[in-house]
Amino acid sequence: MPTLAKLAYGIGIFGPMMGWVAAMQYLMYFYTEVIGLEPTQAGLVFLIGMAWDAISDPLIGTVADRTRTRWGRYRPYLLFGALPYGASIAWLFTPADGNSATVFLAVLAAHIAFRTGYTLVYMPYTAMIARMTVDYDSRTTLTAYKTFFIFSANLTVSFSFYPLVMSLGDGVEAQGFLPAAALFGVIAAITVWACFWFTDESALRHNDGTVTAPLRSIPGDMWANGPFLRVFAGVAIAGGFYGAELAMVPYIAKYWFNDAALSRALFTTQAVLSLLSVPVWLWLGRRYGKRFVWVAGTALAGLSLLVLFALESRSVPLTALLYGLNNIGATGFILIFYAMAADTVDWGEAATGRRHEGVVFGAISFANKFAAGIATASIGVALAAVGFVSDLQQSEATLTGIRLIALVAPAGGFLVSALLMLGYPLTRQVHADALATKGGA
Repeated sequence: MPTLAKLAYGIGIFGPMMGWVAAMQYLMYFYTEVIGLEPTQAGLVFLIGMAWDAISDPLIGTVADRTRTRWGRYRPYLLFGALPYGASIAWLFTPADGNSATVFLAVLAAHIAFRTGYTLVYMPYTAMIARMTVDYDSRTTLTAYKTFFIFSANLTVSFSFYPLVMSLGDGVEAQGFLPAAALFGVIAAITVWACFWFTDESALRHNDGTVTAPLRSIPGDMWANGPFLRVFAGVAIAGGFYGAELAMVPYIAKYWFNDAALSRALFTTQAVLSLLSVPVWLWLGRRYGKRFVWVAGTALAGLSLLVLFALESRSVPLTALLYGLNNIGATGFILIFYAMAADTVDWGEAATGRRHEGVVFGAISFANKFAAGIATASIGVALAAVGFVSDLQQSEATLTGIRLIALVAPAGGFLVSALLMLGYPLTRQVHADALATKGGA
């Protein structure tokens, strides 16, 4: 695969991920601290958004599987979805006025639009992995490019988003979120269009006609695909708790360290260390396989958070370091799970004679967002349960509760995911046998 194509594919995630990371890091904070929603109301918005994902992700995946154009199956969604998604990022961080019900409905509408726009771009983007290459190790390399740009976006957001908010808002949070988000929206559209122009789907030559598997075959084929089911469950567990962890970092900064701006340093440290770890995880994946990367990464992520909780440290450097180790581990998981999903597509085709790319990637995307939605919605309920009240000094019991939500719960999710993936069966040789069974590419 040409280096330009790999770079273009990686760049395609940079802008969209800026919007997604900004939402994961600051949206719960924006809802409760800027707009003034109750934590339970904010959690309900995430819960409804997750329910919408249950409809939109599989739907777009199924439709994309049946799309045939001169640009391919998935690239047209990049061309036509870039601008709507960019606009939805700005809408997501638009302040709302009115009574409580009006504000809630306005926030919910923006949230649904954002999730829909993200799915419209991200699901076809990830499904392209299965059509750009069928080689076991080349997919790991391709997802390494993707992961590098994911954490480049993470670093950009961590370092610049909150300062942009304060700068563009003349020092007032409530005035700065919208223009900062609008800038990210423009960048998202441009990078998605760049990916469209400089990539193609020509690597997969077999089974590329107009005939598609009947809709009625999808549930049975997915259920029969054991490797896919394991990846789906693992993504739901690890991805969900990772999203919750990110959403809680601003609360740790503001209420444990009494400095809301510290979240920038924590997020930046995480992103820098994650970027530096990408080549290491790529090497480990090519040497020891994808299962090793997932298990080692999620185990490191979980254990780092447990150590951070146990130490009860007020040291910013130590906290940043342990958060950074956590994100190094999470990087391994993020780098590898879509490459594994692509392998399960090949395995499923070998087992059933039918190929379900869009459905598999739509389902994996849904698992990631569904779990993050559930976890983030639960944050609102959990914060209320531990006695959290916005913008006030918290009691020691409440601070302990915040740390349990922010550290122990995500650690448990990471470790359960590691145990689950110990039984993942698709090694390099098993995947090669599956390709041989269905005739190769």
